[in-house]
Amino acid sequence: MKNLGNFFMIFRSNTLFLIILAYIFSVICRFEWIYWASGYAEFFWNNQLMISTNDGYAYAEGARDMIAGFHQPNDLSFYGTPLSSMTYLLTQITPFSIETIMVYLSVFLGGLVVIPIILMAREIGEIKAGFIAALLASIANSYYNRTMAGYYDTDMLIISLPIFTFWGIVRLYTKRDLKSFLIVAFSMLIYSWWYPSSFSLNVAITLFFGLYTIIFDRKNILNYQAILFMILAISGAEYFIRAILILALFAFIKFKPNLINKKVMIALYAAVLLFFIYFGGLNPIWFQLKFYIFRSVSDSDGVMFKYFNVNQTIMESGMIDFKFFAQRISGDIFVFLIALIGYALLCFKYRIFLVTLPMIGLGFLSLKGGLRFTIYAVPMMAFGFGYALSWISKYIKIDKKYRKISLYTVTFFSFLPVILLVLLQIYEGIYLDEFKFLFPIFVVGYILFYFKFRREIATMVLFPLSLFALTPSLIHIYEYKPLTVFMNSEVKVLDRLKTIADPEDYVVAWWDYGYAIRYYSDTKTLIDGGKHLGRDNFAVSWALSRPFVSSANMARLEVEYTEKAFNQKFNSNLNEMLKDYNASDVNGFLTSLNDQNFTLPEKTRDIYYYLPDRMMGIFPVVTKFSRLDLVSAKEFRDAFFIVSTSFAQGSDGVVLSEGITISNDGTKISFNGKTFRVNSYIETKYDKNMNLEKQIHHIDDNGGFYVIYMVDYGRFLIMDKEMFDSTYIQLFVLENYEGSDYEPVILDPSAKVYKLKR
Repeated sequence: MKNLGNFFMIFRSNTLFLIILAYIFSVICRFEWIYWASGYAEFFWNNQLMISTNDGYAYAEGARDMIAGFHQPNDLSFYGTPLSSMTYLLTQITPFSIETIMVYLSVFLGGLVVIPIILMAREIGEIKAGFIAALLASIANSYYNRTMAGYYDTDMLIISLPIFTFWGIVRLYTKRDLKSFLIVAFSMLIYSWWYPSSFSLNVAITLFFGLYTIIFDRKNILNYQAILFMILAISGAEYFIRAILILALFAFIKFKPNLINKKVMIALYAAVLLFFIYFGGLNPIWFQLKFYIFRSVSDSDGVMFKYFNVNQTIMESGMIDFKFFAQRISGDIFVFLIALIGYALLCFKYRIFLVTLPMIGLGFLSLKGGLRFTIYAVPMMAFGFGYALSWISKYIKIDKKYRKISLYTVTFFSFLPVILLVLLQIYEGIYLDEFKFLFPIFVVGYILFYFKFRREIATMVLFPLSLFALTPSLIHIYEYKPLTVFMNSEVKVLDRLKTIADPEDYVVAWWDYGYAIRYYSDTKTLIDGGKHLGRDNFAVSWALSRPFVSSANMARLEVEYTEKAFNQKFNSNLNEMLKDYNASDVNGFLTSLNDQNFTLPEKTRDIYYYLPDRMMGIFPVVTKFSRLDLVSAKEFRDAFFIVSTSFAQGSDGVVLSEGITISNDGTKISFNGKTFRVNSYIETKYDKNMNLEKQIHHIDDNGGFYVIYMVDYGRFLIMDKEMFDSTYIQLFVLENYEGSDYEPVILDPSAKVYKLKR
């Protein structure tokens, strides 16, 4: 009981109060999206809001299968993964549905980052800096975006867990006790379990701690012992084996300190390093560097073919400018610069914080590797900002006779943003419900802060300074309103498909929709958010962007060879096809797919095409994955495809915002100072029974462009013949399935499903 009491002494004084306050602040901010989204019926399914991240459906599928108690062989289910397991457990011990847990889990787990930040600050006597840092880190743009309500993904803990590791390291630095070993080791172990890709960061933290020890604290045996725990935690052995070894090593060091000497430490290091090498290695690090740093135009299947690199099309892995980078990390570039200075001061005074450089470095990697990495720099940059304000406050000296006027001044500036917001609402005539809710909370919070620190003017100054620093992030929260991954109408289509297709059937769809299709329709997919390298995407891109016959043949081949690969374990479907068809020229083989009499493998299951309206905007990107020479990696000319929803009637015709003019009679289009004849002008519209009607005007057989006006969508499409003949355009836009190998299954304006007859 005494030990338990000592443990809870970490919450003495202001610590527990500030942790609770920061956590509540974090949770309240995350309810903004729920409040907004709840006003749209299209965002609901099964009486609950849907999630806003594609990858979340992978874990949802795993949790669904765990609830059912089984999943289909080779269905790529995330059955048993940490987030799926946690969700499954919560459905068993709480009254909440899986849909409710998916939406709200990130709200409550995302805010946990405030705990290690404040505890770490407490270890160095900078609790106020830690509180400011916790507030900023919990809602900074990139961290909020990936831990907000509805963002059902492992991101909700991937930052909190390494900060717990840093807390343990800083605690070891200040207290020099053995309990810190367990905090460090189990934080790393849980992080490895929760997010296997954390291996690279964990290795970097271990290496930096080792460098810190050698350079600044080489005589401290506790540091060398801590490194042993860190290496054990990040090895590749089973988690329970690692946990047992960590506890065994802890018991040995704690209860047999008299046996610890130089020879024993060398022996322990040799054993632990051999254990690490045997079960792990550095392969994951090399893969990450190759994918995000040494990016190339193509990726190879390891035999002969070169594919289009998906990394070139993912916004999260694209390069970003410095201003956006700073806003993602700290909400505002001015706050970012103060945070950077504060972090430098922090590392100068407490060199142990140099160990956090891997997270800072990983965050700064976003300038080259893409915005997805900015989240890693958020907590320590926030800590730097908090430390900078705390450092400044120590130089604020106010005479007692000016204390009252100082308090009044601080109070005025604390309420100034609120006053400005009230005046703005009055001027605009718009009154925010969120303001009505948050204003009383703000007042109560300030009153509590006032009575807690009113005798410390320097501390009181931190309130308005922090408020102004938080304002950009609060504005971002109000303005950032991502839609749910699917609308209710789209999920209805997938739910109907579930009653039609068998779990062993395949759905051909772009990878953005793979996880959601598997969750709602309980079918298999060829690609998804985790399986979308160039070689994976090639066949699906081909099937969606080529004419009917070539598309059908490729779809059947890819499905049957994907199933075949599960048993025969070959690396490349296309190489195996060439081998089985005795073809040496891949381009000739692909051309042969246009043959209606092409010999296909035996059909083992049905194939469905899922063609959503939402794919229209990314269709040109979809086509790029199959528009290249697989031998030379030379990309073909981009197909011409314009989607326009912004247009107006001009004197010469309809003027699109993309700079194209369609003549009044629809026979010509003009752009870049040139005029071109139109091959066909087509107008589509749904009748009262939701059947598609088409008015087709053939204009000039030699015309190279096709114009389609989708009346109900308020959309013009302008394309070349290649895009016009594509399976996606023919089936989704025009429903030209008569006499083809495709049978309509579900025809809904939001998404259409066809069954392949072949």
